[in-house]
Amino acid sequence: MACIILKEGETMTVEEMKQYILEHMARHKVPRYIDFVEKFPMNAAGKILKYKMREEAAERLGLKK
Repeated sequence: MACIILKEGETMTVEEMKQYILEHMARHKVPRYIDFVEKFPMNAAGKILKYKMREEAAERLGLKK
């Protein structure tokens, strides 16, 4: 999964992003899921909380049992 923050005023669809990745990277590196987010969850030191991102993505995509 890829979580992407777009620059202010920019727009892009999931299909456009997948096409861009296919053109610039190996086919096996194209993520199955792409999510556009406003911000990443961070701790007090400003580090991105990847485990929170995984939990939120699993809930959104219905991958949690």
